Amino acid sequence: MDDPFEMFAEDYPVSERPALTRQRTDWGGCRPLAGLTVLDATPLFRNTLLKHACLLAAGAEVWVGYGRAMPYDPAVAGRLADFGLRVPDAARLARGFDVVLDCAAAFADVPARLGYVELTRSGARRYAALGLERPVIDVDASRVKTFETALGTGDGLIRGLRHFGVGDLRGRTAVVFGCGKVGRGILFRLNQAGARCFVIDPAQPRPPRGVTLADDPPALLRRADLVVTATGVKDAAAHYAADLLASRAILANMGVEDEFGPAIPADRVLNAKAPLNFALPDPTRMRYIDPTMALHNLGARSLLAGHALPGITVPDAAAEAAIFATLPRPLLDELAAFEAAQQGAPHV
Repeated sequence: MDDPFEMFAEDYPVSERPALTRQRTDWGGCRPLAGLTVLDATPLFRNTLLKHACLLAAGAEVWVGYGRAMPYDPAVAGRLADFGLRVPDAARLARGFDVVLDCAAAFADVPARLGYVELTRSGARRYAALGLERPVIDVDASRVKTFETALGTGDGLIRGLRHFGVGDLRGRTAVVFGCGKVGRGILFRLNQAGARCFVIDPAQPRPPRGVTLADDPPALLRRADLVVTATGVKDAAAHYAADLLASRAILANMGVEDEFGPAIPADRVLNAKAPLNFALPDPTRMRYIDPTMALHNLGARSLLAGHALPGITVPDAAAEAAIFATLPRPLLDELAAFEAAQQGAPHV
């Protein structure tokens, strides 16, 4: 059986994956998930295999679900058996698992004896609407998730733009739809890149430092150089389709859904409307997704121990603290800088 920790050692040195490295070492000794059946729906790319390796080291029987809601790497999907991982068919899904480690509630219809651990905010909302009697641990409610959702996704946008030949952003007008964690992470990175940043959000939030809340969205969109959707809501920018089509702006979507709407053709948006960073071999750099993947895995242990109450619940505080204890100072400093930037001046 291939070992992703060894196979990708040069691509992902220990300094880039401290939380998963510690998890694998600890769990390999005590095998806390021995005999547990786990369905994991984390978006499937090279770095996801290290997450799966930790579950295997813990003694779990790991099944990988992919393709229902999130993009994935077909080359990785074709090699899952080499890593000791299984892919469920419809009959296996109907039987259920002990734990479902879900993403975007893609497998909310699959029975989970102990409960679910959900990666995304939109997925947690869907679980809440279902009103399941089993626990649902909402990883997106954690501070750990900020590394991925804000820092990692913003970094993924910048790398995605470079992938498509968009380089220097200094002095260019960038407009972001959405001022949640994803939107704020994108604005943070665009600000660092020297762009003039604006945000469109109907909730009229207090924008981050260096960002202006748009007071005339149509006029702004028509003169923008870059427009990014990051609301998590399908067709969020559809109301402004005419303005977007009249502009010369580069368009990019960073949400799972098509946020530009049907009036905007796919060839007008980078990566054909799919999340821009998913055009990359690693949509999120290992250093930013490592803490989140470790916390997602820890949810299985919390469910097994009976720590989670029925309904939507937050991750165990001790689990978060243990992950933070593994992280290097430069990464913690980056998080602190992002959090400080959120204390922007009020919009006037």
